[in-house]
Amino acid sequence: MTPTARTLLLSLSLLSPALYADVRVEVPDLPAELQDPVRNALPLVREEGSLSAARVRYLHSRADVAIHRVLSAFSYFNAEIESLLSRDGEDWVATYRVQLGPRTVIHDTTLDVLGEASTQARFRQWMADPALRVGTPLDQPAYESLKSDLLERAASAGFYEARFTQSKIAVDPENNQAHITLIFDSGPQYRVGVFRYSPAPVTQSLLERYETFKPGDPVSTEALLTMQRGLIDSDYFSLVEVQPRWEEADAQQQVPIDVSLEPNKRTAYRLGAGYGTDTGARLSARQNRRWVNSLGHRMDTVLRLSEVTNTLSSRYEIPGPDPMTDLYIVRALYEQEQTDTTDTEKWVLGLQEQKIRNGHRFTYGLSLEEESFTFGRDTQTTRLLVPEFGWQYVNADNRLYPNRGYRLDFSLSGGSETLLSDTDFVQAEAGVKAVQSFGERWRQLGRADVGATAVTDFSVLPSSRRFFAGGDNSVRGYGYKRLAPKDNDGDVRGGRYMITGSVEVDYLVKENWRAALFWDTGNAFDSIDTPLVSGVGVGARWQSPVGPVRIDLAKPLDDDGIRLHFTLGPDL
Repeated sequence: MTPTARTLLLSLSLLSPALYADVRVEVPDLPAELQDPVRNALPLVREEGSLSAARVRYLHSRADVAIHRVLSAFSYFNAEIESLLSRDGEDWVATYRVQLGPRTVIHDTTLDVLGEASTQARFRQWMADPALRVGTPLDQPAYESLKSDLLERAASAGFYEARFTQSKIAVDPENNQAHITLIFDSGPQYRVGVFRYSPAPVTQSLLERYETFKPGDPVSTEALLTMQRGLIDSDYFSLVEVQPRWEEADAQQQVPIDVSLEPNKRTAYRLGAGYGTDTGARLSARQNRRWVNSLGHRMDTVLRLSEVTNTLSSRYEIPGPDPMTDLYIVRALYEQEQTDTTDTEKWVLGLQEQKIRNGHRFTYGLSLEEESFTFGRDTQTTRLLVPEFGWQYVNADNRLYPNRGYRLDFSLSGGSETLLSDTDFVQAEAGVKAVQSFGERWRQLGRADVGATAVTDFSVLPSSRRFFAGGDNSVRGYGYKRLAPKDNDGDVRGGRYMITGSVEVDYLVKENWRAALFWDTGNAFDSIDTPLVSGVGVGARWQSPVGPVRIDLAKPLDDDGIRLHFTLGPDL
């Protein structure tokens, strides 16, 4: 390269920053509902980074067309636009002043329903929709939404061939008038015929209990999807397809439904390892028998070992009348727990019935429990026959990573000396958790739990039926089960009552990572005048593929030291 060429290249490299500049775009005086659509359509807004002068002028020249296109969608066909491009120091300023003019109104409409749906009121109601009312401003997004809604409504009612034979908006820009023509032809209404199942490891009578409609009902896309989801959730199958065979409809428009099923592996095994500050290091092994027999019974057995708690549990499930919502459960449990406060060994054998109604989960059960437990120097063995009831309701936009939602829990259990229990008792527990976002990055999380026990002889009540506070999911900053009434030797023995609560705020620092501040309070006690204790702290949250991972540093406000807490699980 010659010295002259090197000098020229050096001069261009030094001048090049001045050839590029940032652009500020201003669209004053537009109504709020038009600001974002207009700005987002502008070429100068869509182009990112610094631009050359030639590029700025070129994109600016295309602004009028982009603005008119957006305004036309909102029925402003006679808008006047004043475009100005200027410099503010080294930056460009693009200003677009818009005079909207009158909005186009609906002058007349031609509306009709043809086909079998013409006699059904719900398919004629749309003709009175405000988006089609003569004399009102033309709202094209509402018009398109109405058409989509009508087609969806038709599909859910079995009108497979439904379509608009005419769909037209004729605009007279000079007079700001619109003429709408909508002719909807539903065609025939198709109905459910026979169900045809591919080979499956469970009986056809069980599969038929997953059917969400009966032969003769209109073919509903929503009902088809519900049935498909139910069969997938059963865990019997790795692949499920529920397809109406429209081409095989008979003269009465009855459509056969093919249900294609690919069986899952009959038995699944899972090994796991982890760590929790309440439990220490832990190992787990699980065998999941997805179907024990052709009746669809299932069996799930789990062994969990840790420094604090060892558990062997087995759960035998029998599908109920509606297998998507009803379940019978036989469960068995053996558990050992040894903490700084308790030393217990527990056996449980129980029966449960579970029902889901409109998102509400109800559980009814009866369990036989025997527990040996030690507090300080006293060891006790108690047997209880416990009727129990549980209720849970969850409402969330995303169960694993919610931005909005809440969970409600309630349980009631008891026992009587006249019914094989060693003491009379009644115990109730209730809990609420909620998540609410504000802004794009902030969330607020709240939690509250309460419990109460009425018992004739508290000394007989087993450790697992007493209340404790403190730990990862209770009052952070305090040890696991360290908060509760103490005996005369100063050993924690558990309480009749419990109340805990938490308020937390977290901030999305970067994708999948959040920083949190929290305040926890609560206690377990025998007397309502017992003061609550509190802890505050900071934490990090990682949204892992298997759920939120939380690491917290908590400072107890009523004790010394700082405690680390590590947990894994959904926010609700």
